[in-house]
Amino acid sequence: MADDGDYDMEDVSSSYLSKPSPTPIVAPLQTELVYDGSSALIVAVWEESPKAGEVASYLARWPPSRTPGAYAAWIAVERGPRPSPGRPQDMEGLKRDWAALKERAAVEPVPAAATEPNVEEKGTQQVQGNGVVTVEVLDALAQAHSILSGKWMIYAQPHQIDDLWSRIVTAVIANAPPGVGARAKVSPARPGEPHVVCVYVDDYSDGAEVGRVRDALRRAGVRWKIGFKPDIYTHLGIYKTNEWRIRPSRYFA
Repeated sequence: MADDGDYDMEDVSSSYLSKPSPTPIVAPLQTELVYDGSSALIVAVWEESPKAGEVASYLARWPPSRTPGAYAAWIAVERGPRPSPGRPQDMEGLKRDWAALKERAAVEPVPAAATEPNVEEKGTQQVQGNGVVTVEVLDALAQAHSILSGKWMIYAQPHQIDDLWSRIVTAVIANAPPGVGARAKVSPARPGEPHVVCVYVDDYSDGAEVGRVRDALRRAGVRWKIGFKPDIYTHLGIYKTNEWRIRPSRYFA
């Protein structure tokens, strides 16, 4: 679940003001950490029906505002059941196809229409791509290489994050519908930076599931507009200033 590339600041106000950090909690034991490559995570994995007090105990032990970034890259939760395994992700194949696509884009002319905006959100213009690398092409790569997960991304300041994270974990993760797995992560405390919460969907092409999770977040109190970013955008470096002119937030609701 750890992917530092998820920390995309495109929707965070530059006027963010840091405040004195609260007293850090006690550092985790090595037995409390899980490693994804070189990244440490503080993870709770629950059955479909978490035991009494299990959720509250975890939230009390790891408040994001008091968990220093030096302890772990992310604080994460997962609730069963896990999705049935399908085709494994083909990261090597994705890298190969992406390199070939970029070579093609470098030599083909950009159609004039590709530089025109087709969406305007708060004054930010969005286009579908440069004619070679487009939203449709990225979707095809995601399907071909089984990289279909994605996440709603919510930003919050330190004085807001503990309550917000608690509501999201309790309402959206621990109480997800029967038979539906759920997972989320939150960044720990980093001086001068807001926190980011990522709430995952296994298949971003499933519009009903993407919408269900967004509705659940609204009921948890996230009533302002937030962005949804497919994981393939993270893997391919599709950020705000990407050369393909594709907005990193696939959905904005």
